[in-house]
Amino acid sequence: MTLKSTITEFDAYLGNKESILDKNYQRIAEQIKLLWGYDEFFMFVEKLVLVEKERNRGGFPYEVILELNALQDIHRKNFAKRAESLNKK
Repeated sequence: MTLKSTITEFDAYLGNKESILDKNYQRIAEQIKLLWGYDEFFMFVEKLVLVEKERNRGGFPYEVILELNALQDIHRKNFAKRAESLNKK
């Protein structure tokens, strides 16, 4: 299953477009699906986009960054209340 078919709001965000994460970055898409709904999702995405001087990486295309940002927004909207209630316990 793809991110687009798994996350309804992401499907709505993409519309008729195909997800670049699903198409070209399957390993990352699989990890996002595993972490979806958990706080670790944000740490994973932050680590993906973080620029580290010691690592020689070319970075992601702009469209991938937009998809990651959309997923972060969707995750925050869907799971912020859950995280807040867990933190109060």
